[in-house]
Amino acid sequence: MFLFGDEPLVQKKKTHLMASSLSTIVNALSETVALADQRLDRRWRPRHRVGYIGGQGDANLGDEAMFMAAKQLLPEKDILPIGFPRQERRLEKGGLSGRRYFESIVLGGGTLINDYVWKERVQTAIQQGVPVWSLGTGVGSCGFGHAEAIDLAKWKPMLADFAGIGVRGPLSQATLCAAGIENVEVIGDLALSLSRDRGEAPSPSPCFALNTMLPPSHNQDTGDYSALAELESVVSELCQRGWHPVPIAMHRADVEPLTRLLQKTGVENIAIEVIPDAETFFRRVAPCHFTLAVRLHTAVLSCCVGVPPLLLGYRAKCLDFMQSMELEEWHLTLETVTPGEISAKTRELARQSGQLRSAVLESACLWKQKIAAYVQKRL
Repeated sequence: MFLFGDEPLVQKKKTHLMASSLSTIVNALSETVALADQRLDRRWRPRHRVGYIGGQGDANLGDEAMFMAAKQLLPEKDILPIGFPRQERRLEKGGLSGRRYFESIVLGGGTLINDYVWKERVQTAIQQGVPVWSLGTGVGSCGFGHAEAIDLAKWKPMLADFAGIGVRGPLSQATLCAAGIENVEVIGDLALSLSRDRGEAPSPSPCFALNTMLPPSHNQDTGDYSALAELESVVSELCQRGWHPVPIAMHRADVEPLTRLLQKTGVENIAIEVIPDAETFFRRVAPCHFTLAVRLHTAVLSCCVGVPPLLLGYRAKCLDFMQSMELEEWHLTLETVTPGEISAKTRELARQSGQLRSAVLESACLWKQKIAAYVQKRL
């Protein structure tokens, strides 16, 4: 018999699995208790309560910004995050979920209409009898590690019960319409409702916002993102021409690839921290002449302050947004881009960025108005 310490190896594995299972149960119960406490605190307030289904909670600036945007769009409501189906059913028994608690539930911003976990949360809300409506939601793959193709078979009957279907862009609308889902309205990405009413002049010192990301090392994504290697020569060329990069980390996963990229291009002594909120992002990016981005919401939030982006798209959601803004000229698909194309497009955007600023901000503000009008129809 193989031994590990004083116990047989098999027993050690069983003990580890039991401890892991117990930890999972404890964490789940703790999260449920936290949700219950949050909802009890708001149970007696006179304001109506709206549930929000989204990806906030993992310190991803895009998701956090969209959750904040929903709160600003519904200032007279208490906006509360929706938990996992099992949590919501438990809370419903105590009057802290379902029709007795929520006026409606919003399927929020982000690419959520797909095969990932959001489907079950929506299904639970509908089963509870709560009106559900989407708010600038994307249709398609979430991103790295998720298949490009999606199955809408289970979504179709649920969306038929929606009080309103507002999606991010024309590709999302076309995908739903092709599946026989009607009454789909393009209202723009939810984060565009944070757009500033006025832009600001770019810095007299030429600078550009820079974001990059890669699939996590444990991710089984098989896509070809080798074209991102060209960013090294792109950034090096810009620096040689007197440009200054402003690194933008939207999530902790962005820090390492950004740091490595800047080190390879000879940029030193730049501390990279994850940007905590949209206002900090706006202050940092608004003076930039343009944005060079991989993560989708780096481009979206740049548009909110009139800074034109070049978006290196890794999923259809990127093109969906850029088409909604009539900026598809400044979108490159990583899996089909040709050698030298990123460099050429970056040079072109650097030349044209000053002419594009006002048009980008104007388009973002038009979507901001459309989102607000859509929300008013749901109230």
